[in-house]
Amino acid sequence: MRKKGIYALSLVLILTGLLTYLSFTYLTVSSCGAEIGYATLTKSNLPSMHFNGITKFHLKDDRFPNGLVVSSDGSVWFGEQDVPGLGHLYPNGTIFEYTWPITYAPSTTSIWGVAEWNNGIWASDALGNQIVGLDPATSRVYAVRINQPGAFPYTLSVGPDGLLWFTELYGAKLGRIDTQCSLKEYSLPSTFGGTPTQIEFTNSTFGYYIDGGNVSSGRGSLLWFNTTQFSPERVQGKFTLTAPSSLVLVSGGVWVAQHATSNLAYYDLSSHEWSQFPTSPVDYEETTLPYFVAANGSTVWFNEHYANRLGRIDTARGLLTEYSLSDPPASNITRIDNALTFALGKDKVWFTELTANYVGYLDAAYQPNFTISAPNISNVKLKPGESVNVTLTVNGESSKPLTIQFADTENYTSRPQMILMTTNTTEIQPSNSQQTIQVTITAEKTLPPGNYTLLVTVTDQLINQGAYINLQTTT
Repeated sequence: MRKKGIYALSLVLILTGLLTYLSFTYLTVSSCGAEIGYATLTKSNLPSMHFNGITKFHLKDDRFPNGLVVSSDGSVWFGEQDVPGLGHLYPNGTIFEYTWPITYAPSTTSIWGVAEWNNGIWASDALGNQIVGLDPATSRVYAVRINQPGAFPYTLSVGPDGLLWFTELYGAKLGRIDTQCSLKEYSLPSTFGGTPTQIEFTNSTFGYYIDGGNVSSGRGSLLWFNTTQFSPERVQGKFTLTAPSSLVLVSGGVWVAQHATSNLAYYDLSSHEWSQFPTSPVDYEETTLPYFVAANGSTVWFNEHYANRLGRIDTARGLLTEYSLSDPPASNITRIDNALTFALGKDKVWFTELTANYVGYLDAAYQPNFTISAPNISNVKLKPGESVNVTLTVNGESSKPLTIQFADTENYTSRPQMILMTTNTTEIQPSNSQQTIQVTITAEKTLPPGNYTLLVTVTDQLINQGAYINLQTTT
């Protein structure tokens, strides 16, 4: 029987970093930022591979790339944990690598946050317990030390106030660095767990952060705070997040990635109601593990750690597209690339693959060869024991038959249990024409009353195209 409550490989890496921290001898630098030397700069060109809108560049040796930010010129900066240092990659494959003047024992740190700020590139350095800054023009390297041992600086956020904010994963604090490199820290209430993962701001004084909660329970919270009178409060709504790891603010709401599940969550700021959105299942693990989430208008992007995919939700039409980050797709947990972090650019979605040693991007303009339509009935009301038929349309072509999958939000795995979905066909044959799918939805008599989100997906294994259906069950 599969062990319950398993966290992703990334959590193991975090814990490993915390343990190795104990053997590290700190650099002697001040808490207000200090120049610690010059980075060693090398330049090279990386080989690439291409498939289904994906371009991936293979790094030489093992760099353990993680954490990234996209520059205005379309290039990307990312952390190289095993160097340690930063990589600066251009879409043509040219890379500049900056090795920090820091020696670790062991050599690998954890870099989860990278940001352009204060005329430099800044990154979280968990093993060094500091935020490291690089001036690309001079290769000078600076550090802002965190006084609390083992704080584990995690993600970075540039606030609308022009200051650099970060989360202290094990320090139970939010950190803020001003342009003079003065550090201020905000202690978090232990009531909600004190494990902050990411910060997002609505304006210069008001923001939200995700608290992962207690590691053993995986229960977490979305909280809001005001920097002028810091006293975080949990948002309203009768819902408990499961291992939340990331958030993004959109017009009217907040999206949250729930790590250790197969669901994303959405909080409506007006109604104070929560809803969930399932991802397509994989056959080698019970969860897909959404990790980070970002948005561009009505389009919500996220990565799926265990599923080895990038996902895109078209919220205006209620459609989901998922892109495999490897060809062939991962067939078991040992074949995943550990794509833990990603970032949105102007026309590309960049991602890092920690253990596969790739940095790559998805061309946001890429159009798969086949699509699925929104269902003819997107909102369904059923009483337990009742059924309804819903029709969807598939357009385009495929080189092989498309299989049909189902998911829903009954539980954290997104695998249907008391909601039965069946179709008039088991697969869609290759074609360049329009074909319809009739789905019969049945609510079992024991299904608790409530609101559920269903997902009908067609896939060629490399690309998934899905449509969401809202189901409300009443007594």
